[in-house]
Parts: sequence; C-alpha cells; structure tokens
Amino acid sequence: MNYFKFLIFSFLFFALAALLPSCEVINPDEGIPSYIQIDTITLTTDYVAEGTTSHKITDAWVYVDDELVGTYELPATVPVLKSGSHKITIYGGIKMNGISATRIPYPFYEPYEITTELFPDSAIMLQPNVQYYSTTTFAWKEDFESPGYTLEITSVSDSTLNRVSGTADVFEGNTSGLFAMRNPPHVLFECKTINEYSLPKGGTPVFLELNYKCNNTFRIGIYANEAGGVSTQVPQTILINKSENWNKIYVNLTNEVSLFVNAINYNVYFGVIPDEGNPEPMVYVDNIKLIY
Repeated sequence: MNYFKFLIFSFLFFALAALLPSCEVINPDEGIPSYIQIDTITLTTDYVAEGTTSHKITDAWVYVDDELVGTYELPATVPVLKSGSHKITIYGGIKMNGISATRIPYPFYEPYEITTELFPDSAIMLQPNVQYYSTTTFAWKEDFESPGYTLEITSVSDSTLNRVSGTADVFEGNTSGLFAMRNPPHVLFECKTINEYSLPKGGTPVFLELNYKCNNTFRIGIYANEAGGVSTQVPQTILINKSENWNKIYVNLTNEVSLFVNAINYNVYFGVIPDEGNPEPMVYVDNIKLIY
C-alpha cells in the first residue's frame, strides 16, 4: 500500500514539476513599467554668440543607463521596465531637411541628463532643456536686425533683397528678410552670402538652420570655391515647400560640402522661381545659422 502511495505521490510531483515551466512560458513575468512623461524639450542659447532660441525639436531620444529605450514624438509617455534610481539621458530630435522619414538626434544639441527615481505603474514628469555643444562653430548668423546685409543679389537675379519691419510678417525682433518678386515679369530671385566660409569636409556635420514662411517654393544650395577663382554652384541642395505660417528647418549640407574635396571655402545661396500660377512669390526668412 505504501508502495502505491509512493508511486502516486511521485507521479503527481513530476507532473507538477513539468507543468510549472510551461506555465512560466505562457505567462511570463514581464514586470510593471515605470513611465517618463515628456511634453516638450526647450532650447537655451547665448543670443549674441548662438542666436535665437527658436527650434523645432519634435522628438525625444530616450536612454536609461546609457541604453536606448526608444525614439518618441512629443508629447510622449515613455514606458521603462526599471524602477529605483537611474540615469536618464534625453536627446532633442529633429526632422532633417523637414522630412518625417529622416528623424535624427540633432548633432549640435547637448543632451539633457538627470539621475532620478522611477516608480512602477507611476509617471514622473521631466522638462528637458538642451543647449548647443560648446564645440559648435557658428560660421554665419543673420537675424536681419543689423543695418547692413550679409547677403547680396547674384548676377543672374532680376529681383531684389528686402527687409520687413513692424508687421505681422516679422518672426521675432524688429525685422525679417524678404525675397520678393512683386513686379512681373521677374523670373528669378537669387542671393548668396557676401562672405565665403571655410567648412569641414569628410562627413563632419554641417547644417543650415532658418525660420521661414512663404507662398512659393524656394531652394537652398552652396557655391564651392576652388583656388584660381573657380566656383561651382550645386544646383539644389533642398527645395522647401510653401508654408503659410512661420516654420523652422534644419538643412543638412554635409554631403554637398564634402563632395568638393578641392574647395577652399563656400557660399550659401537662396533661389526663388515663381510656382505656376503665382504672380507674386514672397519668401520671408529669419534667424539663419550656418553651423558645424
């Protein structure tokens, strides 16, 4: 009798042991996440050295203890399978060239870092503020507040460079720039930087930032200048679409600059050709920054 009890007990024991792992696979203990709430990321600058605080940070690249948790469009609630004290690092993300498919952490914004407590099934609110890396070089800035221009009309342009002030068309400060083609039959506006700028090659990031609004497409590109007065115009780095309201764009010039290995310096240019059916193209610009 005892022998049969032993057999029954053994059978139940091994059956239970075999069952437990399968239950673990079916219902794994995934843990209870903590949450990080990020509504916006702000930018702080030294205006004299770095220009405006205007930005278009659309995403948060979130790291916990130096491991990427994910990229989140703002505002975002970020789930984290950790609790207790941890280092949180947040990079400000942008849409390179204004394209949603090319989201990157902006290489010139220093990340926001904090060590804080995470609590399961609870959210902590973070308000990240970023700034430019101290190693960022601002090769050219134009906010149209000074009496003179750092831009000039090129020889192919049949339109003029203007400045607006005291109107709803000013983005911030007192004035903004205006590329206008008010009197048909003007067919081309083009201006470029008066000065040439030495820029790094070999894949070092080079970007142009600007605020703009426009009722017409416009293009941005570069002139690559070599020794002996040879200057090559890159036909078009980017074509910017119409925008009824003020917008911000980060234009990547890295590949265009690196393409010309013999260039000693560069000019940035802006061009406007009337869109079909638009008799009076108007492009407003402000807070231009050429940085690397």
